[in-house]
Amino acid sequence: MKCLRGIILGVAFTLLFGTTSGYAETQNPYLELDEVFQLLHENHLSRPAESQLVQGALAHVREEVNETKKQELTYAKTDDTLDELEARLSSWQNQYDLEPRFLLTESINGMLSTLDDPHTVFFTEEELRKFTDSVENQMVGFGFRLSTKNDRLLIREIIPNSPAAASELQPGDQILGVDDIDLSGKSLEDALNLLKGPEGSQAVLRIYREKESAEKQIRLKRARLSIPEAEGTLFNDNIGYIKLETFGSDAATQVRDQLQKLTNSQTPMKALIFDLRDNGGGYLTAARDIASLFMEDGLLMYTTDRNGVEMQTWVHNGRQVNYPVIILVNENTASASELLSGSLRDHGIARLVGTKTYGKGSAQQIIPLTDGDALKITLNEYFTPNHMVVNHVGLQPDIEVEDYVGQVIAGLKHFDVKRFVLSESEDGTQINGVEFPILEQIFKEDTAGSTMRNSVLSSITGDQSLPKEGYTSIQSYLAQHKEIGWQKIGNQTIITIP
Repeated sequence: MKCLRGIILGVAFTLLFGTTSGYAETQNPYLELDEVFQLLHENHLSRPAESQLVQGALAHVREEVNETKKQELTYAKTDDTLDELEARLSSWQNQYDLEPRFLLTESINGMLSTLDDPHTVFFTEEELRKFTDSVENQMVGFGFRLSTKNDRLLIREIIPNSPAAASELQPGDQILGVDDIDLSGKSLEDALNLLKGPEGSQAVLRIYREKESAEKQIRLKRARLSIPEAEGTLFNDNIGYIKLETFGSDAATQVRDQLQKLTNSQTPMKALIFDLRDNGGGYLTAARDIASLFMEDGLLMYTTDRNGVEMQTWVHNGRQVNYPVIILVNENTASASELLSGSLRDHGIARLVGTKTYGKGSAQQIIPLTDGDALKITLNEYFTPNHMVVNHVGLQPDIEVEDYVGQVIAGLKHFDVKRFVLSESEDGTQINGVEFPILEQIFKEDTAGSTMRNSVLSSITGDQSLPKEGYTSIQSYLAQHKEIGWQKIGNQTIITIP
């Protein structure tokens, strides 16, 4: 088979090699089952046994039929070959009047369930299109980006000119549910899947707005969105900032353009904060090409296949940066994001600030099947240039900071910034001239007067004695720490540290 596109290092936490060419249509209703069985048995990283796949398929079909049709199917525990699987499915099809497509899909899902690998996935044609759109940052949705904090699902950004932008949704709103589906406690990946729907479809979002102590219901229509993969700007301190949302086919070009804009500005940047928080990955080729914007030559990663054969992927003819780099990471930084972060750190080009990353250290390939569906299959595990394991482990940051705003401040402090200008509005938080989503208020008024969130105050001052949660009276704190400069001008709070 030929590869259709490159490796994927994660969207919705995938690392992709690409896809292969498809087959001619056939009248055999189980041909795709044959293909998936052979691909898994002969190529999957975990080396699944034939009996494992067959028994998994039969058990899953039986469970689904029992649940949906209240019929009890039986099979032999000795069924352990593809021929026996298909014979059993044909028998069930005739005996219980089951649809071949249903049997095909549930058999494949059953085989996949035995792998303990959420990144190996069977796609229908429509699901494949949606997945590809998500890698390319083109998708159907409401128009907001999400983050997680303390098991809460929060809107971190409203996309301009989207249905969400035309609604009363605000950054920091907590998503509680969509229609009749409760999203409480859901992972970011699961929540994104549950929020999906066709273009033009409507849904009712149930949200909680903390600053109003109010729960609201908001009706929105899904629309097609095309969003830049990379956006960049400068802090007041001539420190560059680039946010990369995904590793799509145009990601490297967009990062290159943003770097050129920042380095060629009237006041060229002296350092860079590269934000990979909540970036679930994308194409390996994009990660490699972005790495070449930071180093001239070097090892990008090691990969091993199911036989333990190790391969090296290198960057050649790139450009070496002459400024320090901080990469912001969090628990949703996955796959291609982890690969790039680990490689640049191992080469001494960047340091990591934030929280431990997701731990997606495997690579997949998308292989089209005969009737238009596709299989995304895990083929390799990857390691950083220093042979650090990423899969199921993640990358530990050099500077650990949990707070979203505090992570940005820690990055600026690493570049010896001493003056912080903070302001808040309904649209977001500004830190030294750059706007960020507001997930939680920095400043609050209470009976004691003005207060500041402890996690942000601690990030600025370095005071580890402050409680991790809650707020501290500004007046009381300044009375005890006269070395801290504090000035309020309009809606701006200016804090200076020694």
